[in-house]
Amino acid sequence: MGSAWYPRAQVLALRAALAAPPLVSAPGEARPALARWTDAQLIAHLRARARASDGGAASRPRTPVDLVADTGISIARAERVYRFWLAHDAHPVAIEARAGTPAATGAANGERRSESRIERDVLLQQMRASDPAVRAAAFEKLRSLR
Repeated sequence: MGSAWYPRAQVLALRAALAAPPLVSAPGEARPALARWTDAQLIAHLRARARASDGGAASRPRTPVDLVADTGISIARAERVYRFWLAHDAHPVAIEARAGTPAATGAANGERRSESRIERDVLLQQMRASDPAVRAAAFEKLRSLR
């Protein structure tokens, strides 16, 4: 079935361990102390570029997903810090990240579909028109797209 069942105590212990802030050890300290990522540390982490997943030399601006995966903070906090960083930081990586956002590329009303997908959807809508000439023209355009 693709599922596994674990004792509740084990799941709660793992959940608590994952929710714990990162461990930071002082130079003369034997045992590491718990630390919480500050907003400044998160912004500094955002300024560093993320490496390509294949280990190549290519890099990209970090995303809120990278913040959550790298630091273990909550999704809500990662999104809040990321929005603040995009809106206020003048760092070159922030400027590049702003250029890659849908709002900056001219997508209206949060539209995420590509131009070809929008055109195809318009043609499918025209296929439902009552005028046979409109339907025939839409059909021919759809056929030419294939």
